[in-house]
Amino acid sequence: MKTSDLLQVTAQSELGPAPIASVSDAQIWKIAVTPMVKALLGPLAAKGFSRFGDSTDGLFPGDEVSNLNSWSRNGVSKVVRFPYLATYYRTAHGAFIVKRDWLKIKAFAWFGDVLAGKPGELIFSFGLRDRRFDGTPLANDSALLDFPYDEPQNKPLIIRGRQLSGTSLETSLYSFFPQTTIAKRVGDEVLNDFIAKPYTYSNRPKQFLRLLFTLWQSQTYPGQVGVPIFDVGKNAHAAFEKIATACGYDFLETAPSHLHVYGWNCAKGYECSDPEHEATINAFKAKVAELARNGQSLTRVQESWLFVMQSLGPDQTPERFYLGGLVWPQNNIDQNNLWLHKPLSSRAKAQIKAIKKETECNPQTSMPQ
Repeated sequence: MKTSDLLQVTAQSELGPAPIASVSDAQIWKIAVTPMVKALLGPLAAKGFSRFGDSTDGLFPGDEVSNLNSWSRNGVSKVVRFPYLATYYRTAHGAFIVKRDWLKIKAFAWFGDVLAGKPGELIFSFGLRDRRFDGTPLANDSALLDFPYDEPQNKPLIIRGRQLSGTSLETSLYSFFPQTTIAKRVGDEVLNDFIAKPYTYSNRPKQFLRLLFTLWQSQTYPGQVGVPIFDVGKNAHAAFEKIATACGYDFLETAPSHLHVYGWNCAKGYECSDPEHEATINAFKAKVAELARNGQSLTRVQESWLFVMQSLGPDQTPERFYLGGLVWPQNNIDQNNLWLHKPLSSRAKAQIKAIKKETECNPQTSMPQ
């Protein structure tokens, strides 16, 4: 072996803060926060302040972080293993907050003077997370996670059954106009909860179907508890890519919870990482097309809810809506996720091109190893 064959790794490159941690608040405000979100927040009203967080407590309800690995210190369970930095900016109508640790940045917009202890609503969040430790318990040590990623099926960059090399970021996004959630508009907390987390109702099929058909003729997609801020979805992909590219990342990855979010990502160049997931979605689309040919056309909203409905199984799904066992690959309850990817760097694009050529010539090579 030649000296040139030695791996070019260091503790700093492998264990130190990820490149995404270097993004400044000013960059996030400029690139990720859209004109409509800024208009709702109003101008920055005061110089920001920062704090190091070493527990799950926040400054106000909703500002908390997580401790998914259940770390404790001297019997105190609210501690986090690795501290995070949070910066807070009061605005004319609310607050702009950025949290970062060694793996993730996440920006939040709150409508209402939450920093003065008054009620408020989260109207926007934008996150990018380095996936280097996914598939190991270390991934869950980030205090900025909403879901765990320690199980082996969440290893990053497993694409068409192959482990690709490179760096990747997971994207996350949230936005709703204030005072537009179902709970606030009609006072129905249960319906609001069902929209947000429909799969948690699968073990209550009668209630599940009653709630779902309440929404069947609506314009409310699964997961969409309020009215989305119009320009957030239009700006998000460009913002994700601009920040990721500036930090030198090779790939973006994302795990869409529902069919319409999958379609939104695919329209911007994302593709399924697992061929079996792609086959399931294509089979679902074929079934929907068959329904349309038989006179049962569905709206896009209904298509998304129809895929959710399949989680009830053959015995509880209404016969005319049962599609033969096709189930959406991600329920946000267990750790099975529908990973999508988009190559950014020339190295990433070359790997995707090569693996596509290989699997097209020999389809068996796309099977998981």
